[in-house]
Amino acid sequence: MILKAIIENYIDTAEPVGSKALMGAFEKPLSSATIRNEMSELEEMGLLEKQHVSSGRVPSSQAYRLYVDELMDQYRMAAMELQRLRDEMEHRMHEMDSILLAASRVVSKVTNHTAVALTQRSMGETVRKIELIPMDGNGSQYALVLICENTVRNKVLRLRQPVSPENVSALTGFINMAIAEGRLQRLQGVVEQSFGPHSAFAHLSQQVVDFIEESGRENDSMEYYVEGASKLLSNREYQDAKKAGMVLDHLADPESIRDMVQNALPGRVNVRIGPENADPALTETSFVFTTYEFDANHKGIIGIVAPTRMDYAKATAQLSAFVNTLGELGGKNK
Repeated sequence: MILKAIIENYIDTAEPVGSKALMGAFEKPLSSATIRNEMSELEEMGLLEKQHVSSGRVPSSQAYRLYVDELMDQYRMAAMELQRLRDEMEHRMHEMDSILLAASRVVSKVTNHTAVALTQRSMGETVRKIELIPMDGNGSQYALVLICENTVRNKVLRLRQPVSPENVSALTGFINMAIAEGRLQRLQGVVEQSFGPHSAFAHLSQQVVDFIEESGRENDSMEYYVEGASKLLSNREYQDAKKAGMVLDHLADPESIRDMVQNALPGRVNVRIGPENADPALTETSFVFTTYEFDANHKGIIGIVAPTRMDYAKATAQLSAFVNTLGELGGKNK
């Protein structure tokens, strides 16, 4: 209860919290001595930190994680807030060609934080089937042909160990079945389990799968926007120009954002707090994001970047409402 009060006080004020500031925060009054003792224990547990010897305490990144996972109350957006969100989104969607740009601007305006939006969309044609054609008599060279909807791509495969045409014919059948059933990602594991990870059969299969995936990536297009970067500078934590510059440099690189959203839980608001971002530039920064889908061609990540001292309950509620509203607008557009 005391930890929760400290975190919420610090979110509001950005000032270290002392025991006197908390005395009126509870339904049942607590003495200053009791609060100090509990704060000392919380500090020993690594949940509170002192910025100076005589100062009050501030929450640690570990405390914020506990708060997000277990302590924070659910923020309920008022009807007026939800209507404002819908109005902003409808206005932006009509105003801009890019749904992603519109999304980032709406999220930044509604949350009053820096927003990032990222999507990677495959523009290439789907591989329909493959052919493996022998190019020599000993089974060490094959021509790999990808047959797509309207195009054909090919590549010469040179094998370290020869594979008989009979085995290659069987592998071709396995791969085409996996393509047709949407199970290509699982194919290599099955082949390695059946024939051994270092077998010529597994090596050939891996080359085929790699070429199929490489062909798809070459036609991918990526959109990435950072909106409201100046809002980051309005926070006390980023008054230091060097510290702010490190964060902004990180946000300028879409690959770094793509790395941050690896292992995201789809359909949920994900929270990466400070050191959990695994980059020294972001030790005092949190990234709150979620996946979204506007229609079959517009899927991606939308999120906000802010100091670890942010209102997590409000931010997660706003992002959830944004994604729900975006889904409704996508359905209406269809």
